[in-house]
Amino acid sequence: MRFPCLGTFGHRRLLWLAALLILALALPLPATAQIIIEPLPPVVRMPPIPGPISVSDYAVEAHIDGPVAVVKVTQTFHNDSGAVVEGMYVFPLPAEAAVNDFQMKVDGNTLEGRLLPADKARAIYEQIVRQRRDPALLQYLNSGLFQTNVFPIPPGETRTLQLTYTEVVAQQDGLYRFRYPLGAGLAGYTASPPVRVDVDLVNQPGLRTIYSPNAGVNVTRLGPDAASVVWTGDVSGNNGMVDLFWGVADDRIGVNLLSFQPVEEDGYLALLLSPSIEVERGEVVARDLIVVLDVSGSMEGDKMQQARAAADYLVDHLNPGDRFNLISFSTGVRRWANELAAVTPENADDAHDWIARLDADGSTDINRALLEALAMVEAANGADRLTYILFLTDGLPTQGETDPWRIIDNAAANLSETSQVRLFPFGIGYDVNTILLDTLAKQMGGRSSYVAPDERIDEAVGEFYAGISTPILAHVTVEFRGAKVVDDLYPYPLPDLFAGEQVVVTGRYRQGGPVEVVVRGEVNGEARELRYGDLGLRQRGGEPFVARLWASRKIGALMEQVRREGPSSEVVQAIVDLSLRYGIVTPYTAYLVEEPQANAPRPEGARAPRPPVPSAPGMGVGGAAPAGAYAYAEDEAARQAAMPASGEAAVAASKTQNDMQSATAVGDAVQARYVGGRTFIQQGWATTADGSVVPFWVDTGYQPEMPMRWVAFGEDDYFALAADADVAQWLSLGPEIVFVDGQGTAVRVTTDAAEAARHAGDAPMPTATGVPVDSPQAPEPEAEDAWTEFWTWLWDQVTPD
Repeated sequence: MRFPCLGTFGHRRLLWLAALLILALALPLPATAQIIIEPLPPVVRMPPIPGPISVSDYAVEAHIDGPVAVVKVTQTFHNDSGAVVEGMYVFPLPAEAAVNDFQMKVDGNTLEGRLLPADKARAIYEQIVRQRRDPALLQYLNSGLFQTNVFPIPPGETRTLQLTYTEVVAQQDGLYRFRYPLGAGLAGYTASPPVRVDVDLVNQPGLRTIYSPNAGVNVTRLGPDAASVVWTGDVSGNNGMVDLFWGVADDRIGVNLLSFQPVEEDGYLALLLSPSIEVERGEVVARDLIVVLDVSGSMEGDKMQQARAAADYLVDHLNPGDRFNLISFSTGVRRWANELAAVTPENADDAHDWIARLDADGSTDINRALLEALAMVEAANGADRLTYILFLTDGLPTQGETDPWRIIDNAAANLSETSQVRLFPFGIGYDVNTILLDTLAKQMGGRSSYVAPDERIDEAVGEFYAGISTPILAHVTVEFRGAKVVDDLYPYPLPDLFAGEQVVVTGRYRQGGPVEVVVRGEVNGEARELRYGDLGLRQRGGEPFVARLWASRKIGALMEQVRREGPSSEVVQAIVDLSLRYGIVTPYTAYLVEEPQANAPRPEGARAPRPPVPSAPGMGVGGAAPAGAYAYAEDEAARQAAMPASGEAAVAASKTQNDMQSATAVGDAVQARYVGGRTFIQQGWATTADGSVVPFWVDTGYQPEMPMRWVAFGEDDYFALAADADVAQWLSLGPEIVFVDGQGTAVRVTTDAAEAARHAGDAPMPTATGVPVDSPQAPEPEAEDAWTEFWTWLWDQVTPD
């Protein structure tokens, strides 16, 4: 390969610089688009120079007809250098996929390529890892490989690559799984292009479950046998993978079970309950709908107009067999009708006329409006029918009973034990009492929602109601027969099931094996029981993301408890422990997304870090909290003072808590990664032997008293470790890492072979701040959002001076 612009260099120096250019060529690219030269040059122990290749476009389109997927990948490469560069393109094949018919075109010209089986591909992967120091490719060691010929890119020009392959998607445990390898996540220190993945599912008779553990996936059902799935993000997220599960079934409610069983630990499960999108009329639960509208003076203007539009939408989208009523409130309360009315064209027209005459005026009597709605339920014999109350308000209680806790008590006192009420509060804007609305929703089996000032009320209400418009099973419970101890289920209690809407139940189990899942509920007062056999819980391995999903749900429940009752040492410590164990950012572990070194010097005038928080022993993030590090409010007045209920920060806190409780996917924290059932925290930056600066990752299970084994990156011992698929996932984070093996030994991987040779196998590891770290100045933190400001304020309230 020639670099004409380097002619003034000596021959030896020219070779080294050429090696550097080739080495840097693939750094900004994902593993699915590695540009390499064969044979690879030796490692150059000099600081890296910017790579000459950038990626300006990266799109994936998958059309899945039945079990056959046709996948097209489009990438555009730009040569930013002044010389011709050329390389070889390699594409890791999806694991266990029956892949054939590979075609690659570059600017319309078809390139020849070859498919390599896993044993031959492994040698190429190892070569790249050894010479290119790209450990992210380790996750593909047991996969096949598609390899093309070298193609040149002239200076300043682009090449658009299109790769097409056909894959037969396998079914396992009743679920199909499509997996696309986005690329090796370069641990956050190399820029990567945005990616868009579009998946079209067609001809899937009995399509029920559609689930992805990737955060940010948008699913649109296009009919009983079709759906569109879109994901956009970064190649470094989701451990370099996009996963999509789907299931087909003849039952009106599809049931699938995903699980994960770590070594010597209770397992984790995710039960997917997926009703059909099409339901016969007799299978729809008839219910009552009461819409309660705040028409106080603060609703005047656009808010009042949008609230009317929302009420009109709800009236127009009632089911046959439903009953409904409307209530408006400000200083007083008004009803549209004296009692719940049937859904008829005449009643709908009259309701629209009443809505059109609503005007904003007066104060906000939330207590009276709520009791009016509950009295209407009791008068209509609410024990016989499911009742949904949609409660829209934009203000704090200012009229009548204004104490939030008394309003909550009043609502409880007016609910009979047999009541089937579900309350769905909508807080409009930031001047609402989030603790009041959240607690009422929890108390009455619903969930709260919030509409930001820049969002439209009618659109938010319409989108929410579309999801709950067709209930098909109420009072849902699940039982796992044959499993040994299944507990700690979230959410609890289970919500009603709606046509086309999926419920994900997470929990823990003691021992894997075959299970039968029994789903019980009611349809129009009649008990229903559905049994699902041929299901099983893993006895080893499985899907690690299930563990984080369960942890997110549990953390959300604990955070709700903190917001309602105030912080206590036991609850806060439980949140911290879960956060560290599963790599999930919470208000009490916000350091995970701040400076990589908690004790790094700060420029004069820089913002001081938050006080230390409890962390895993030896982690060096903040150290264990000293005795008395927390002060907790014990009495009612102090509890309320320590927990602001209204304002932008309170709304953000409520949304975050609700999102965690209902999470179906958990994204990676900025400086934490959950990989192969382990959480790793970035403990600053390490300077590698070739002068590169890379993140230094530490397993949260590490303890300073553990014996330490040092291993040189890229040596034979390193690849012996990588032969274990679980260990290979951990090593894929980067070349500077500490993990704990199955025998309780800490393994320190480093690029400095001489340093590794100097350490005995049982030498203790220095603390995280004592490792060879040559950190560049950490970037300035982004401006804090309302959520962060709220928890910063809370920290100041509950910690001593």
